[in-house]
Amino acid sequence: MAENTIALVSFALTLMVFSYLLGDVPLIGSLYRIAVYIFVGMTAAFTLVVSYEGVILPYLQDIQNPATSWTTLGNRADIYIFFTALLFALLLLLKPIRSLTWLTNSVFAVVIVVGAAVGATGAMTGTLFPLLQATVALPEGLSADFGALADTLIVFVGTVTGLYYFHYQLRARADGGGEPSRVGRGFRHVGKVFLVTALGAIYASTMLTCLTILTERIGFLFQFGV
Repeated sequence: MAENTIALVSFALTLMVFSYLLGDVPLIGSLYRIAVYIFVGMTAAFTLVVSYEGVILPYLQDIQNPATSWTTLGNRADIYIFFTALLFALLLLLKPIRSLTWLTNSVFAVVIVVGAAVGATGAMTGTLFPLLQATVALPEGLSADFGALADTLIVFVGTVTGLYYFHYQLRARADGGGEPSRVGRGFRHVGKVFLVTALGAIYASTMLTCLTILTERIGFLFQFGV
């Protein structure tokens, strides 16, 4: 019974998502938005439940336990971090109060800045630095495999020119303006080729994934109909 109910709900939601292809038709056009609202709401509810049961509830239970001391909850830094995060979460609840909106905006600013810093640090230490180390690890001799040597050189050139594409230094002109150097323009053109190729590959991979999901959903509809 439960499996049939889940299959029926999946069938209905799939049709609601496919209703987007019909455009903004009265009543039918609202089905897609309803499906999106359901997805967003369930995702938010799932995140809230997991965060509460996995992080907040165990910590509160340890605090209420008389046999638990503050030292067993973690060091002083862990306790400060927990209560700081709890304070930020409570401040976010003040968003509907217009006079206190600046507090909520301050929390959002801190979260965005910290998230950007963590993301940039992770990208540099986890992707950029290992990639740069790999690019300088050229084969020791000319007798090495030519394919490995070519791959290494392509990765090295793509990394350097791709980074240089975002370099906007100009050379001063006599009239007070600025223009990029010929070498700089060449580097930027090569970097643009690598970036376009990479973005195209990512887009193709995304489209392939979407088509795979679409095929699976269409197969599910036919299987459910049979």
